[in-house]
Amino acid sequence: MYTEAFEKAVNHAMLYEVGGFWNVDAPGARDGTNKRASGYVNDPTDPGGETKYGIAKNANPGVDIANLTWDMAKAIYYNSYWLPSHCDKLDGRVGVLHFDSAVNHGINRAAKFLQRAVGVTDDGVIGTETINAVDRLYPIDVCNAICDQRAKFYNDIVAAKPTQAKYLKGWLRRIEEMRAYTTDGTRMF
Repeated sequence: MYTEAFEKAVNHAMLYEVGGFWNVDAPGARDGTNKRASGYVNDPTDPGGETKYGIAKNANPGVDIANLTWDMAKAIYYNSYWLPSHCDKLDGRVGVLHFDSAVNHGINRAAKFLQRAVGVTDDGVIGTETINAVDRLYPIDVCNAICDQRAKFYNDIVAAKPTQAKYLKGWLRRIEEMRAYTTDGTRMF
């Protein structure tokens, strides 16, 4: 059912959403009974609220996070992030990075990052104009420009709300690792 690009994108995103120890084949990872392997957290200081496999309760209020399985989480990622973000219509590396942006920042903000990266109006709605602009540009340049947008966004958060500085190093690490992952053709493409 899922494309190879989606499988790569969702598995790579889990390295950040769940953690560097992500392994879907670890005992309890698929059924969600292993809290560490499924990334289950319920940190009162996290604005996302209760989270498993990176699926946050605040962004997905109808989801029973405590009983979420990996198959259910993948379906949410595919139907609520991959397809609505039009990742399937983008160059592989751009689609993977755009998916990570949509998961991390929300679909609308990720669309604006992509649109700014390719020089079209940043209205948050990906249509023919945005997709054609992506197709006209070198994918690595688009990926670098998206990463630059994401880094600026996080730095702006910390400038406006210094209490968030404790997260900045991790946020920027994710972006720089995604930059390397999507711009180094030997890694995945």
